[in-house]
Amino acid sequence: MIEKIRRRIGQYYFNKERSRTRQAHGMVNLPEARKVGILYTLDEAPDYDKISEFVTQLQLEHKEVKALGFVKTKGLIHRFLPKLSYDFFSKKDITWFYRPIHDTVRNFMDKEFDLLIDLNLSDSFPLKYIAGLSRAICRVGRFSEDNTSYYDLMIDVKPAMTFDEYLFQIKHYLTIIKTDEKHPQ
Repeated sequence: MIEKIRRRIGQYYFNKERSRTRQAHGMVNLPEARKVGILYTLDEAPDYDKISEFVTQLQLEHKEVKALGFVKTKGLIHRFLPKLSYDFFSKKDITWFYRPIHDTVRNFMDKEFDLLIDLNLSDSFPLKYIAGLSRAICRVGRFSEDNTSYYDLMIDVKPAMTFDEYLFQIKHYLTIIKTDEKHPQ
């Protein structure tokens, strides 16, 4: 019950903030994207390693990449701080109604990405909040009826889908999507 109240208040603030911002929306495929933002929840080191490989792959393709991770546990964040393309925030950086308030998060949302990819297989309101208010042209995330106000392209995640399969689906669809015109620079 309390969780629903917290989520509703968070949704209210999201809708209020979103109504005050103008966002450019469009379809951007992976080959055309120059600036890519990546959102993820940092639960386990193996997932972080896969995300790190994906970021490195994008950087080798001469893309500017910024990854923002939501850390649910206190001890995990200290292990991953040294990388330049990665920022983190934790539960202490969100309000009681799940609204992220850390400066790192605000800077990430204000960055003009061509493509924003949410790599979460499960529901994370703080990351959806960031995606929905991001200045990214195209936002990609997990399919859900509730996610239509956050993402421009959604990938259907089956219950047994692994992180590797989800990442493969994202890369596959973002590679084959055709765009009619170049996105704004």
